[in-house]
Amino acid sequence: MTFTPLVTERLVLRPFTEDDAEDFALRRSDPDTAAYQAWRVPYSVERALALIQDVARKDGPTPGGWYQLDVERRADGMTVGDVAVYLHEHGHTAEIGYTLHTWARRKGYATEAAAALIEHLITVHGVHRIEASTHPQNIRSIRVLERLGFQQEGVKREAYWVEDEVSDDAFFGLLARDWQARGEALAV
Repeated sequence: MTFTPLVTERLVLRPFTEDDAEDFALRRSDPDTAAYQAWRVPYSVERALALIQDVARKDGPTPGGWYQLDVERRADGMTVGDVAVYLHEHGHTAEIGYTLHTWARRKGYATEAAAALIEHLITVHGVHRIEASTHPQNIRSIRVLERLGFQQEGVKREAYWVEDEVSDDAFFGLLARDWQARGEALAV
């Protein structure tokens, strides 16, 4: 079974294709984008292609591994970024992440894309808890998580390593019942 793209008002979250490798590498090579991430710049097209080919072997999120989706605008098919999900072994907990091009930020795309992914994880995969982590100074990402209903659960001091650099790591959690109650409140 192939992953069916998730469609929102403005976006389509779809499986990557090899044609996405150059854009993916460009996004990950941007120093501002990489500032709070686990990769160093530059990010090669070959590395992007290897990641895309690895993800393409999967039909969607599966326990024990990361799965990434390209996020494109419906209006013009332009990629604005990507979202990722790690489904834990038991399948009850997932971790999400999102990365946008610098020009695509502050337009609500990260919130819209992450909301679609959260809804999919809860309704299709039966996920009970969704987690996210970010650098405590990544205020924009923290604001996205707060808009989605995540609660900050703590900060691990000097717990996140990228090569030889260490930083703090802020943890956030969202329960399925809180997500569903939020949706019901918005529908009223």
